[in-house]
Amino acid sequence: MKKFLAVSFLSIFVLAASAQEAVMSSWPYLYPEFVAGTVLLKDGSKYERQLNIHAGKGRLHFIDGANIREADSNDILLVELGGDKFTALDGNIVKVVGDPEKGYVAVRTSIDYQKMNETDGPYGTKVDAGATLTMTTFDLTGVSSSYTELQRNRNEGVQMPLKNDYYLVVGGKAINASKKAVENSLDAAGKAAFKTYQKQNKIRWQDTASLLMLVDFLNGQ
Repeated sequence: MKKFLAVSFLSIFVLAASAQEAVMSSWPYLYPEFVAGTVLLKDGSKYERQLNIHAGKGRLHFIDGANIREADSNDILLVELGGDKFTALDGNIVKVVGDPEKGYVAVRTSIDYQKMNETDGPYGTKVDAGATLTMTTFDLTGVSSSYTELQRNRNEGVQMPLKNDYYLVVGGKAINASKKAVENSLDAAGKAAFKTYQKQNKIRWQDTASLLMLVDFLNGQ
């Protein structure tokens, strides 16, 4: 229990809230509030906490008394959030679309720093992603950060756009959701089958329903 409260508790949590399309540098979280959720750890432990996902760090944060703390991704098994499922993939919290045991599409939502630098900020100035990092909770270490202070300053800072990266997770192996990455994961016969399959099904590389079809294909290889 103590280990969980310190930094070791990530995996499945239920949040009755909707993710945002953009976040503020002063509130770099995917959800507008910390919401009650359930966390299932790899050792079978189950906890309920007020949870949110830090978009800049790709980590699960939870409220502990007056502070915000960071969970250890290495302990995570699964996260349920408002009917959605999440898990840890390469240290980041990702949304699970599909069956975690049979194969799924992983969606990693993070801050789009490139878009920030391409977009005019307030008063016609460019937003400097590097400068933004120094004035937010992006430096949160997981030890503690005042929840009250964060709430008080949540509307300050600049707006930060989000982006999604997609992965196909089959047999415990994650593959970038791209034609080249899928081809590189297949043998000669698989490549030929994939070429035909892709044409027949018109795979869209940023559509989870379409990518789930590829998960089924890869399960058959």
